[in-house]
Amino acid sequence: MSNFEYNNTSYVTNGRNINNGTTDGTCFYHDATATRASRVVVYCVIILVSALGNSMTIMVVWRSKTMRRPFHCFIVNLAATDLTITLVYMPRVIVIWLRGTDWLIEGTFGSVLCKIVPYLHGVSILVSILTLLTLAVDRFFAIVFPLKLELFTAKSSKLVIAFIWILAMAVRFPYFISLKVVYHKSRSEFSCDAYLKRTFKNSNAREIYYTFLLIAFYALPFVLILASYTVIVMTLRRYKTPSDKEIAKLVQRRRGKASRKVIYMLLTVTAAFVFCWLTYFTGQIMFDPLPCELRFWRLFLAHSNSALNPCLYAVFNRKFRKGYKRLLRSCCR
Repeated sequence: MSNFEYNNTSYVTNGRNINNGTTDGTCFYHDATATRASRVVVYCVIILVSALGNSMTIMVVWRSKTMRRPFHCFIVNLAATDLTITLVYMPRVIVIWLRGTDWLIEGTFGSVLCKIVPYLHGVSILVSILTLLTLAVDRFFAIVFPLKLELFTAKSSKLVIAFIWILAMAVRFPYFISLKVVYHKSRSEFSCDAYLKRTFKNSNAREIYYTFLLIAFYALPFVLILASYTVIVMTLRRYKTPSDKEIAKLVQRRRGKASRKVIYMLLTVTAAFVFCWLTYFTGQIMFDPLPCELRFWRLFLAHSNSALNPCLYAVFNRKFRKGYKRLLRSCCR
């Protein structure tokens, strides 16, 4: 499961792998029962809220013909990534809080899961970032260039979503190759780790790969997102109604689809993503193991974003709010 590769300077003491004052392998395993139980309870709440909220988000769009537009398709894609993280990866994290990094499933099935579970987690993160970027670009053209043709149609938006998933899977494929189950004699247990250095026979492979990810798929997209929303907000503040009535109606229609509430929702969703995942991204480019306590908060903050997103949709978007209410009422009946 671990995203870390450990330097040769680490050594073993009493079954614990020590490196620069941090521990590996036995992280969380020897914590107090109350501490482990509280972490599991918190994660169960996140899983429940995220699974319910994101499933309802997809169902609301699916059941409403008026919401099957490019904007809502991208929101559904965000919900799909949150569901993937929630259902595929979070159960593994609960095991970590209880048993440490011990990989409990052996054999071929265990090796397959070791490849798929962390890989899908990494792919889903990239898909979320690229989808947030696509939404920002879509709103940018709708607000700044309202007289131009719409950037995405219902058909092209689906092609874009497919491209985003293919690109994310290709970018994370080196990580997929490097994942494998390893037996640790010192701890008498298995672990699922990424060995980029050994797989690609390059001592700097991990540093090169994660630096590339940081620049190309974390920093650059969010710079473009920030620039897009900055221009959008400035354009909305300076907007003057055109003198030509037909042009004014067209501008109003295009910008009506990208109302201020939609912009505020996307800004909030993006800000929440950055806040929740910042510690996770920072941890990826650190080339020494992180302290155990920081590892918990790193994952907790990141994964809580999956439960937070549906709540933000409900707060900022009336259609989602009404759709959630209808679904809950139908379930109660």
